[in-house]
Amino acid sequence: MTLESLGSSRALLVPVLLMGVAAAGPAVVAAQAQDADRPSFSEVVDVQLVNVEVWVSDNRGRPVTGLGPDDFEVREDGDPVTIDFFNEVTDAVAARPVGEPGDPEPGAEPAATEGAAEPAHLVLYFDELHLGPASRKQAIEDLRAFLDEERFPAERVLIFRQDRNLITEAYFGSSREDLDAALARIEASPGMGGQSRQAKRLAVRRLNQLWQDAKVLASSGASRRNSAPAPCGTFVRQALSEVDIAARTGRDRISATLDHLTTAARFLAAMPGVKTLLYVSDALERTPGRDLQDFITGLCPAGDRFRSLQPVEELSTAFHELTRHANANRVTIYSLQTSGLRAGFLSAAEQPSVDFLGANPFNSSIREAERDGMAVLADETGGRAIFNRNQFGGELAQIVDEMASYYSLAYRPPHGGDRGEHQIRVRVRGRNLQVRHRRGYRDKSSDLRLSEQLDGALYLGLVENPLGVRLGAGRVRAAGGGKRRLPLHVMVPAARVAFLPVEDKEMAQIRVLVASRHAATSKVVRDDRTFQVEAPPDRETRLLDLVFNVDIPDGLNMVAVGVRDDATRETAFVSTTLAVGEGAGRER
Repeated sequence: MTLESLGSSRALLVPVLLMGVAAAGPAVVAAQAQDADRPSFSEVVDVQLVNVEVWVSDNRGRPVTGLGPDDFEVREDGDPVTIDFFNEVTDAVAARPVGEPGDPEPGAEPAATEGAAEPAHLVLYFDELHLGPASRKQAIEDLRAFLDEERFPAERVLIFRQDRNLITEAYFGSSREDLDAALARIEASPGMGGQSRQAKRLAVRRLNQLWQDAKVLASSGASRRNSAPAPCGTFVRQALSEVDIAARTGRDRISATLDHLTTAARFLAAMPGVKTLLYVSDALERTPGRDLQDFITGLCPAGDRFRSLQPVEELSTAFHELTRHANANRVTIYSLQTSGLRAGFLSAAEQPSVDFLGANPFNSSIREAERDGMAVLADETGGRAIFNRNQFGGELAQIVDEMASYYSLAYRPPHGGDRGEHQIRVRVRGRNLQVRHRRGYRDKSSDLRLSEQLDGALYLGLVENPLGVRLGAGRVRAAGGGKRRLPLHVMVPAARVAFLPVEDKEMAQIRVLVASRHAATSKVVRDDRTFQVEAPPDRETRLLDLVFNVDIPDGLNMVAVGVRDDATRETAFVSTTLAVGEGAGRER
């Protein structure tokens, strides 16, 4: 699976200064790589709070405000848990990211503000495998109008376009003009969703022809025997192979989409707070081929005998895996079906040739199949599925309102980080209210979280640096094979690291991950090391110098670094770009 970058250059949320090693001066202390005698830091219990965003409405769909923590009951895997943190968020859209002018210095305690929240972020995700150009046009027009209203900050919008690859059209930090250019590229792309619908239409025609042929064959048999053999036996055997072919083709497209959505959720793990992903598509089936089976059973109801022959594979497990992964990364999915209130799948000209129970049941079966997977994505992650709309401006405004205001609950999981899967149920005590929230999550190891956040820094430039990490570069040398060896110095202020007593010394253990991605080839090189560092006597002013030798190819490379203090589990992520080799220009 590849991720390509098109359009404007990536925008880093926090620029990272790449300096020469000499800039660290006398404050640099050498770090020792781990060895067999290193102390154990594994006793640290790594338990993450479980955050749950909850939207509450009455029976008319109106939001309910003013509730307190005692109004909510939260259960994990059926057992009640204690709400440790509660907040009624009032405007996450207007919240400022850390690092904007007026914020406190890094490391300082932020001022407590009632209703304050981490800023909301919006991801527009266009599934070109299931999105036709005609239905996409209206959605893009409405998205442009929505962005023109400036109800949501342009710099907090990320745009993905997905076909067989996942393409980042606009990064967080983009300008309004950048977003316009990205939408124009998507509007101009041919897409592949029309091909998917046409393939299904051809499958229906083939099934109908098989049925007509089976009836002719049965009729010819009747003239010889004076009794009409049923056409269903011949038809069903041949039709099942057609359904199998169509189901396998659909399954490949759907699996590709689920894989790319999982990748997007993985990248977004590095972004704090709630992320709303607007999935834009005409369709996403959970059981490809089931609607074609309905076509067959409409002609030849065969009960259990037919069901035992069905070749259709349900993809519920794959959908479940994706939604639990998205939930763990606080990604809420809204599904927007762009095809809206279009006519039925069978055209008026085609309907007379379909002689089973009428065309309407089959049109309904197609519509239900197309929406099934889209509904699952939304329901399981706490979002909404938007169907039966030909214009989307009102829905987009409502989505922003829901991004801005909600109840934020957090609790300490009773299982203590078991890396398993867990269900969440939230209700409001004593009142008949509608409650929407993510329905479960998969607990992740700290190593997996570190790896996901590193990918966010590498691919999207998402930077979070509470440890105050700086990067330094030594002298680049030729490494052979068109590569350059870069001594990369990862410098961490000793004052921000926890040193634990080990025998007669104080030691820190620091995990460092480095990943680089070549701009032209998208090839990724990864490395990681664990360093043991003895506490320096002047730790308040020292920088710990953790050195990697990274081999990167000639040309422009994106480099991301993840750092974790193994004692406290505090993590930091920084990224920068490097141009190395002849004609590459200066490092930057």
